[in-house]
Amino acid sequence: MSSKREQMRDIFDRARRLPKPERAAFLDGMAAVDGSMRAQIEDMLAALDEAGPFLSEPTQGHHDAQPTADFASAMTVAASLREVPGTHIGQYKLLQLIGEGGFGSVFMAEQEKPVTRKVALKIIKLGMDTRQVVARFEQERQALAMMDHPNIARVFDAGATETGRPFFVMELVKGDPIVEYCDKNNLSIHDRLELFAQVCNAVQHAHTKGIIHRDIKPSNILVSTQDGRPHTKVIDFGIAKATASKLTEKTLFTEHRALIGTPEYMSPEQAEGSLDIDTRTDVYSLGVLLYELLTGTTPFSSKELRSAAYAEIQRIIREVEPPKPSTRLSDNTDTIASVAAQRRIEPRKLGTLVRGELDWIVMRAMEKDRHRRYETASGLARDIRRYLSGEAVAAAPPSRAYRFKKFLRRNRVMVTAGSAVAFALLIGIVAFAWQAKVASEQRDIAVLSQKAEVQQREAADVARAEAVAQKTEAEKQEAEARKQAAIAEAVAKFQTDMLAAVDPANLPKDPVTKEPLKDAVTVVQAMQAAVKTLDGGSLKDQPLVEASVRETIGQTFQGLARYDDAEPNLRASVALRSAALPAGHPHIAASLNNLASLLLKANKMAEAERLFREATAIWRGTLPAHQTDLASGLDNLAKLLARQNKLDEAESLMRESLALRRAAFAAGHPDIGLGLSNLGTVLCRENKLGEAEPLLREAIQIRRAALPAQHPDIAASLNNLAWLLQAQKKLSAAEPLLRESLEINRAVLPAGHPTIAMAMGNLADLLRLQNKLAEAEPLLREALAIQRAALPAGHPDLAVALNKLAALLQAQDKLSEAETLMIEGLKILRAAVPAGHPDIASDLNNLARVQHGLGKTAEARAAWDEAIPILRKASPDGSALLARMLWRSGGARLESKGAGGAAAALPELEEAVSMAARFLKQEDPRLKEYRETLARCKEALAE
Repeated sequence: MSSKREQMRDIFDRARRLPKPERAAFLDGMAAVDGSMRAQIEDMLAALDEAGPFLSEPTQGHHDAQPTADFASAMTVAASLREVPGTHIGQYKLLQLIGEGGFGSVFMAEQEKPVTRKVALKIIKLGMDTRQVVARFEQERQALAMMDHPNIARVFDAGATETGRPFFVMELVKGDPIVEYCDKNNLSIHDRLELFAQVCNAVQHAHTKGIIHRDIKPSNILVSTQDGRPHTKVIDFGIAKATASKLTEKTLFTEHRALIGTPEYMSPEQAEGSLDIDTRTDVYSLGVLLYELLTGTTPFSSKELRSAAYAEIQRIIREVEPPKPSTRLSDNTDTIASVAAQRRIEPRKLGTLVRGELDWIVMRAMEKDRHRRYETASGLARDIRRYLSGEAVAAAPPSRAYRFKKFLRRNRVMVTAGSAVAFALLIGIVAFAWQAKVASEQRDIAVLSQKAEVQQREAADVARAEAVAQKTEAEKQEAEARKQAAIAEAVAKFQTDMLAAVDPANLPKDPVTKEPLKDAVTVVQAMQAAVKTLDGGSLKDQPLVEASVRETIGQTFQGLARYDDAEPNLRASVALRSAALPAGHPHIAASLNNLASLLLKANKMAEAERLFREATAIWRGTLPAHQTDLASGLDNLAKLLARQNKLDEAESLMRESLALRRAAFAAGHPDIGLGLSNLGTVLCRENKLGEAEPLLREAIQIRRAALPAQHPDIAASLNNLAWLLQAQKKLSAAEPLLRESLEINRAVLPAGHPTIAMAMGNLADLLRLQNKLAEAEPLLREALAIQRAALPAGHPDLAVALNKLAALLQAQDKLSEAETLMIEGLKILRAAVPAGHPDIASDLNNLARVQHGLGKTAEARAAWDEAIPILRKASPDGSALLARMLWRSGGARLESKGAGGAAAALPELEEAVSMAARFLKQEDPRLKEYRETLARCKEALAE
């Protein structure tokens, strides 16, 4: 046996005799234990615990040999239980180990069903699956399920292995740690700040969902290049919190509790082991990350911290003020050249660039006293944006000279021109004074001096007033920020308590093992438990906190298509904010908009329209501060109006919304893509296809460049463009777009989501038009089944699904089943839209065709007689659809026996041909078909 193996056996033997809680501290104190040896020893101890008495019972007559036997057996069991590439865990096949830490391993895995894709699977190591750990792990799983942000890695699934060890599955993020990526690609300071702002926005999103990362560092922020642009992904949100165990880096312990985090990036309150941790802890860590992106090093080096005793580490983080970034750069004379080269700047210019505003921003984020830090991650991001746009940063000392200098820098051309004019005037004054008499000159000087004195006094008064106004406004903004931070913190605490309440001990039991079913907690159960707590009055003294919690719960239920559960919570949010806030407050508008969006989905159109209009009126009164909110509200109102066929007003609102987005965001921003997509869709409804197409194509281009490859917004844009191409009869061009849209929706949405059904229905309808009936039918039947299960009875989307399947059955000559579905769909539609809506006419026309085919002449005649007047009113100048409906109605009359049928058919067929000639090209086969039918009618009358 090698000396190292003997040493490991001895340490293992000593550790196994200790109580479990003391083993980690014992291994911490063993200098001979490196990371690899420790991982092996912990695996073997876990295997020993897993096997129980089987390995710990002494062998009769061989007591001296027992430690060696335990050691060998534990090694064998640990090896057999350790996951390796090729192992299957549920529907996931492990492909490659891509990361390993003290508490778990991360594998690249292949999901085999219901879709095939590469994912990252993290599994908790042997011995970590205690009841406490599993409970906290489940809490974190639910919290992560609430997040949806393009710069945060998504969690797809979670579960437990056959031995009961938890695992979770998330998006496979390929990329380099942010600092490594920036250095490898020699990103400038400007580009690094742009990336950093992405990270801040992602962290802010997590904070609004009540999640504090607590371990922000470069290795948890990966950057990849997408379409030639860097894109960040924040990973491992809350994992340390969920597992409460040793991290990849050295974990710090106090006598009574474990601290979680990485020392170099740890806030002072984390270092002292405070339980009072809030979102400003992450702000501090973001400040450290920014420091490193600027200087190439952390404020306190790893060597400095890792070599110090625990108490000394605490003291350094809590008390020692690090040098400003510019000072650190100037002090590091040995490395400044390479650091500057990686930032594409001369060494002497780097310190100058960082000195001042960037120093202020970093040091404010890293304030020891968290009350003096930025209140939020978004506040830090805003200051970065101010710096990038040349505006005064909020972290700056309140110096008038500094703000004047920023004004000069932003308005260099204007100031230069003004200076030239002033200089010319000065020369003129000198010439005039030279020619004037001495007395006049003195008099003029006196007058000018007096005026100057008055102007100076007035300027001073204005300056004082401006200073007071700025101070007052700043105080208001700071008070509002503190208020919102307090609400966010209270919401976070409630959500944490809410999730903790779903204790595994209370879960259903396995009928065989009588153990709790660890995967039984769902988001719905967690939300229902929270609602019960709120209904009991848990937040009755904090109405704004309750309003925010109710809003989150309502939107979560809405996302799951549980409209009946969502509505009372969103209504409660409106009521609470309306009672607690002054009339016209933008947060009231947000609650009204959210409730109206739900009512629109639930088909409560009249109330939804009233609430949308009320919300947009409030936001109009807060411009320009809430112009993006107003844009979203206008979009929502326009969508409702489009469903009511009020297309002119819908188009006007969509154009206004797009203009607001273009004014608020830089070119290429995803919000501009949203505005383009919305306007293009309305133009399609108005049959303005030529105007709509470039807008929809630009929307896709923007979204592909700005969003992850499998983002739902990309799927929506693909569907919209395919709809347009289908209207243009470009079916082969539309098909790949709809297939990609369905693929994205299947990948990112849970099975059984109504959006997946809608995507399936759209693809199947296109396949029907291409006569691929056998491929289309199972898609349409599955889509209808999903929507029947997910949507409330009477939802208009059900009518769409029923009619698509009926149209396919009609094409297969299955007319009886088609008629049944069409009648059901028409009944739903009549209840969902106003009388006289064009969609009713379209559905009546389809029903009439089927009934005519079944020989139900009277029923078909009644359907056409109702449909044609509706479409005439909706399209006074005619349309291609009305021409086709007239042709079908006239053709049916012509088929009836006797001259009376032909006589009745003639005016409809003549009108159909005349109208079609205005809307269709001469070579269109439909126009030829209409003329042939008209000719047969005239022949019948001539006989």
